[in-house]
Amino acid sequence: MLTPRFELTQTEGEVIVTVHAPYANIKDTEVYVEDYDFRFYSAPYYLRLNLPGKIIENDSSTGSYDAEKGDFVLRFSKVNKGEEFLNLDMITTLLAPPKKKNQVAPTIEVISNPVVSLSDGMSNGLDSHKTECDCEGNGGKDEEKDGDEWFVAQNPLEENIQASIKPPTYGFANKVSNALASFEAGWTGEIIDLPMPDSTPSIERSSLRQKHEFEHFSEEHYMADLIQEEYIRPYIDFKAEWEMLKGTEISLSVTEKDLLKELPNKSYLLDKREIERVCWGLVDILFGSCYNNRTTMGENTVESGWTINKLSSTLCWFQEFESAEEVITACIRRSLCYPLYRNWELSLKVFEDVKIVISLGKKYMLKRLCEIHEMFNNSYEPRYILNQLYVKDYLIWLQQTPISTFESLGASLNIVHPSKVEMGLDLVELEAAAISVHEEDLVIENAIHEMIDEVDSLAINDNKDNKLRKGTSSSSDSSDSDSETESDSSSSSSSSSDGSLDSDDTSEVE
Repeated sequence: MLTPRFELTQTEGEVIVTVHAPYANIKDTEVYVEDYDFRFYSAPYYLRLNLPGKIIENDSSTGSYDAEKGDFVLRFSKVNKGEEFLNLDMITTLLAPPKKKNQVAPTIEVISNPVVSLSDGMSNGLDSHKTECDCEGNGGKDEEKDGDEWFVAQNPLEENIQASIKPPTYGFANKVSNALASFEAGWTGEIIDLPMPDSTPSIERSSLRQKHEFEHFSEEHYMADLIQEEYIRPYIDFKAEWEMLKGTEISLSVTEKDLLKELPNKSYLLDKREIERVCWGLVDILFGSCYNNRTTMGENTVESGWTINKLSSTLCWFQEFESAEEVITACIRRSLCYPLYRNWELSLKVFEDVKIVISLGKKYMLKRLCEIHEMFNNSYEPRYILNQLYVKDYLIWLQQTPISTFESLGASLNIVHPSKVEMGLDLVELEAAAISVHEEDLVIENAIHEMIDEVDSLAINDNKDNKLRKGTSSSSDSSDSDSETESDSSSSSSSSSDGSLDSDDTSEVE
């Protein structure tokens, strides 16, 4: 059976279910409603929804079919008029089957196993078992003190215990192991910087990652991006779509809904510490997404998948974080080591972007993760593996998690104020040196320009003098030639007059 595309909306007194089933057999269509349960059947489609509130089919309930669009529009009344049904856009959660109620938790009895007492999770079980014994009257308080003065609870690092009893784990909530053993290291090395992920203990990942970052940090690149700010400024000033959105304006696209409805139904049993780590991992992935969006001005490129993958320690190193400060430091440091644009102000702007994205709520975070999922699936490198290890589970878990978790996450990020010193890259010294060199270059450049201007002015003055000299010499030459011409003409006229006189005189003599 096919799961049709669907959409839920609501009014104060009704819930409207729109089912897109263009190839349905209308005559055989069946709809069933009871409290939280909604079922739709029309071959070849079957849809069952677990609603967040109770609905009922009554006289005001209606149904219609749009033949052009292939949509069934079904309207049902709310049992509690005015009740707001939450998370009607969480497709995967709505498709999940209802949980069984009144399910009795299995009773576990711990029988003297010294290894169990070392685990934080199982120590609670030991305490409860001990309480049951005390209630039965076996010893009482006086007997409990006898010989227990020397007992001190021992809580070695959890990572050391896990490393000694099971292989390294990774993936969403650190629940996967030996998943990459069948892949060639050269192939997975295109997307994962962590060497030998199936054998490298998780406790070593942070130190290896930081060493790798320090080795790949380029002082020249960072100083160039600092000085040539005109190339970075357009990306800092760019208005991302989340800066202009309101939570009520967000809606999932058809492609995003299709992806969510195909996700499997899973339940995640995570303790408080695991939830915190998963949240820090979400921040880490969103940072890469926001950086990519800002530096491409909202137009993804063929390098977008690489950028998100490389900037995320979660995806590239299978890193788990313990605090907001730790994850933000890692995100900013990586943004100064690997991508094309490496600028402190740009990185801080991306951090602000992450806080805005989280404040917009689950639906918008789903949109960001759906975009990442599509990029990784269409990547030339095997990034679909990261979808299987992380992104898909984040898409499912995000829909199930109460909004209060992300409100708390946003509050934790708001009190983080990263500094350049925390990066461990000597950024303050580098910036001071870069500015000093740049100022010296400006002084030299200005001096050269002044010299060039002086040379040009001298050349111009010389040209003017030469022209004046040429003009003076030419005028004197012309006056000389004029005088010579006058003298020649006078001499010739006098000679001619003398000749005529001589001839007359000769005739008279004769």
